[in-house]
Amino acid sequence: MKRERVVSEASRELRSSGYATVLASNMHTCADVFAQRKGQKFVIKIVYNIDSVTKKEASALSKLSQFLDSEPLIVGSISKAGILKSGVSYQRFSIRCISPTTLAHLDSEETNLVASKSVGIKVMINGTRLRNLRKVSNMGIADLAETAHVSKSTIYKHEKSGGYAAISTAVRIENVLSEPIRLESVPESRKIKLHANELAKTGMISIHAERAPFDIVAKNKNYYEISLDANIRTLIKRAFLYTSIRETFEGNYPFFISEKKSGKIKGVPLIRKKDLMNADSEDRLLELVY
Repeated sequence: MKRERVVSEASRELRSSGYATVLASNMHTCADVFAQRKGQKFVIKIVYNIDSVTKKEASALSKLSQFLDSEPLIVGSISKAGILKSGVSYQRFSIRCISPTTLAHLDSEETNLVASKSVGIKVMINGTRLRNLRKVSNMGIADLAETAHVSKSTIYKHEKSGGYAAISTAVRIENVLSEPIRLESVPESRKIKLHANELAKTGMISIHAERAPFDIVAKNKNYYEISLDANIRTLIKRAFLYTSIRETFEGNYPFFISEKKSGKIKGVPLIRKKDLMNADSEDRLLELVY
């Protein structure tokens, strides 16, 4: 029930902020919500406790999001350290984690703070700016450290390589220098390499989408969410999701692949694998699919 409340609150916040959304309900998947607004695209995992997200789930979410040209997000209410604060971004396996109320401010500077249960709220330091401001203030490293009540090694480390600092440390240094030393935004996590080209004849690239509500995702001019043969109950669940994706997001054409059959499942095209493998262009694939 706790997670359901988070899902409900998150969906409400996204809709009220003008996002078009599709919810993957009643499925065990790395992605629960797909959201889009004015070029912003997010693939979202919703949990009650963000620490419950495993490394494998986070990896699958990151890989899928990157391929869909979206940002991965984890939305939750608590962590082991306590309740997630509104307007603060946390990190779980390099994925941004936020509370449902923060969804209304995804494009706001307020979400630039990062939290960690070991250090508390952290911010990314601009090392070059810190060094330049110290020199403009005619202060040595020891002078700044003493005045800001931090260690000399802390000043030296952040000037040399930037990195994260506890917000309390950043504030003390900024109060002495009378200027901000934080980066304006959190840098993107390292991109994951994609290794797949299932539909090479069509000129598209594709990936196996692990732990997602589809088995393969392909793209070129459009996006194609693809499901392989499965039990009829799973296919029907996915059919409702695929219909929502097709109707909500422009340029998305989900379909099913079967070894022998063709037709439709709850309005979603079912394509024979043999016919699919003979498609020699994306236009030919579109003719098969829709």
